[in-house]
Amino acid sequence: MKRILIALLFPLATFAQQQIKTKAILQSVTVYNNGAQLTHSGKVSLPAGTSEIVINNISGRVNENSIQVGVTAGVTILAVQFNKDFLSTDAANPEIKKLNDSLKIVSGELTKTKNAKTIEEQTLVLLDENRKSGGTSNGTNVLELIKLAEYYRTKSAEVRAAISALALTEEKQNQKLTALQQQIAELRNSPNQQLGQLVLQLMSKDSAEANYNVSYVSPAASWLASYDIKSMSTAKPLGIVYKAAITQSTGLDWKKVKLSLSTGNPNYNITAPNLSPWFVSTNQPQIRIRGMASPIMREEKSLDEVVVTGYLNAKKSEAAVSTINNYTSVNETQLGVTFDIDIPYDVNSDNKPHTVSFKEYEVPAKYKYYAAPKLSTDAFLLADVIDWEKLNLQAGNANIIFEGTYTGKSFINPANILDTLSLSMGKDKKIIITKEKQEDFSSTKFIGSNKKQLFTYLIKIRNTKKEAIDLTLKDQYPLSSESDIEIELLESNGAEVNKETGMLSWQLKIAPNETKTIKLSYSVKAPKNRIIAGL
Repeated sequence: MKRILIALLFPLATFAQQQIKTKAILQSVTVYNNGAQLTHSGKVSLPAGTSEIVINNISGRVNENSIQVGVTAGVTILAVQFNKDFLSTDAANPEIKKLNDSLKIVSGELTKTKNAKTIEEQTLVLLDENRKSGGTSNGTNVLELIKLAEYYRTKSAEVRAAISALALTEEKQNQKLTALQQQIAELRNSPNQQLGQLVLQLMSKDSAEANYNVSYVSPAASWLASYDIKSMSTAKPLGIVYKAAITQSTGLDWKKVKLSLSTGNPNYNITAPNLSPWFVSTNQPQIRIRGMASPIMREEKSLDEVVVTGYLNAKKSEAAVSTINNYTSVNETQLGVTFDIDIPYDVNSDNKPHTVSFKEYEVPAKYKYYAAPKLSTDAFLLADVIDWEKLNLQAGNANIIFEGTYTGKSFINPANILDTLSLSMGKDKKIIITKEKQEDFSSTKFIGSNKKQLFTYLIKIRNTKKEAIDLTLKDQYPLSSESDIEIELLESNGAEVNKETGMLSWQLKIAPNETKTIKLSYSVKAPKNRIIAGL
């Protein structure tokens, strides 16, 4: 086989050979985050000389510059042209076939209605002619004239009523016919259903049974990563199921095809970028006192959903049971990673997500608890994973299942690389946390032109579990952005203090049924005529 990249698609009007039709079989699809490469193959009987070959069963949404055609040695490709294939679209779409059948029935009924209406109209003309003839004939007496008039009146009324009814039926049938035609046209033009075809000009020295293959990129497909994170207990490793939601509207249903998922993209603009001069300027920083966020406390902004960052280092489970890993191979290149799946899949062209599980891992994890009582009095169980560089993750949602129970969603974002990947496995109600302001140790004093406020809090953590726990406790004290506002941390109870961010962190080990108390105290001194926002 030889492969020829068709960069320019030549017009075929100058060729007038016998047209030979063939149907390409879709063999494999590589799905990118944005786009997909489809590969077909087939056979065709070629006569000696030049032939026009029409290859059907091609996607209707194709980047024509990406089309590649390969043929048996001894056959020369003279030209390639891509067309929309409305006839094959109609045959492949059962809904269009059903509508076409209805269209034929309605068309037949409309023809019958028109014929019946024509007959009634001709009957009315005949009645009028007979009426005139009867009124002018010699020898017509008054009695016969009365009978004739009565007959004409009755029959004319019947015929006119029939014409009116048939006209109404004709109008309704025309409306139905128009609606069916519009619906068929809409389906034919729908990108989800539109098929295409390739028209090849081939030249063969001798008659031969030629093999061919076709590949091209369609922009009408994509995949998004998602994960199932499972753990049966804190004594066992994490199980990670890597999944892909594949969506495609190429117009071609993928039936029993070999799927590959690539983390790369078919970039149509591959020109290397040039750097321009980089200028910087000063800008007044804006510092927030209350609710201040930093890299350390970033996960505290939403304690119901902890954002997962970094890559995972996962090893294949060596369990004896058969898993999806037995059917998936991973190939790394300079431009991305491809997961090749040996199981054939069906993915319809309906623009709906089709979920495929393609990789499973077991990951050793270190479990600990985390709490930020300023925002929530719940204790969150975190699973920390290190050595993440060997697993190629895509950004995606993660379903968290702990001890057989679904506990919520998280999000994995490999773009934010950290040393440790922390997954929130859920809240543990057996760890009771309270934070209360101690009024007896909080006060407001006026010193000259200044006002000094003292704030004291007690944080209590009670472990009602049967085993000891490790808990990371975080809190904060305010920072001043103005020179005449002075803030002093008076008591931190042995916390690790970050003076630049005002963050406090305690690493606690709490025995079963033990209660630990943390005291936090700070003062704020400012001019007494100033109202301090954020306290």
